[in-house]
Amino acid sequence: MFELPKIKVTVQFRAPSAGHPAETAPIEKIPFEIDSQGCKLRGFILRPQRAGRLPAVIVSHGFASCTRDTKKYARVFADEGYAAICFDFCMSGSGKSTGSSLGMSVLTEKTDLLNVLDYVKGLDYVDPARITLAGCSQGGLVSALAAAERESEVERLVLYYPALCIPDDARRGHMINAKFDPDHVPERFRALFVRLGAKYALDAQGLDPFREICGFSKPVLIVHGTKDKLVDIGYSSRAAQTYPNCRLVKVKGDHGFIFSGFSQGKKATVEFLHTQDQGE
Repeated sequence: MFELPKIKVTVQFRAPSAGHPAETAPIEKIPFEIDSQGCKLRGFILRPQRAGRLPAVIVSHGFASCTRDTKKYARVFADEGYAAICFDFCMSGSGKSTGSSLGMSVLTEKTDLLNVLDYVKGLDYVDPARITLAGCSQGGLVSALAAAERESEVERLVLYYPALCIPDDARRGHMINAKFDPDHVPERFRALFVRLGAKYALDAQGLDPFREICGFSKPVLIVHGTKDKLVDIGYSSRAAQTYPNCRLVKVKGDHGFIFSGFSQGKKATVEFLHTQDQGE
């Protein structure tokens, strides 16, 4: 495990506590690399230059995605004074981390995320008692699973259009644009541009997400677009009803907030952070 050279950039950020004026401060963009499951997991940290230990957020990307798509979410948290960690899952078929996508599944990604969590807890500028997990789409499901497994180490959870449908999709043999016999999963298949192994579907078929994730009792925010055609918003509604401490914000947006929804999601995120910081 080693850290790559630090790169300094300057951005505007707003202090995380309500009532503080906006201020200008430098943010370091710090590339990092760790070992995970025999692969090299790579990412970067946006570190606001503020005194004391910082709250942190780990942002996980979705299927066929990478830090290119999650960095805008990380910036929302960095603007609120969080050390924001973005990374590419190993074996994801996209991004800068290593590993063959034929070995990837939601469960291997959960292992990656837990390894990143362990790494972030050891950073001398991070408050280990104030770590949030955030995830988009498949990364939302992964973050929810990881938070439930390590609840004592996670302060809160933020899910953007979480793909809680993945296990159901695997059981019916229709995952994104891939179709197969769910009782005879092919050794290899392709979804979008990503080559997948049977493990991707078989691991998902064995998951009961609502039973596994909703034991997490700490604050949860779910933001989901009403125009999402990939993940039915009903999954988020069910999760919101099952989590003991959850707020669901429905926005006018598509899956990934590609065309609309991001600004509303940003607003909901900032309000959630401020409300939780004030203990309301």
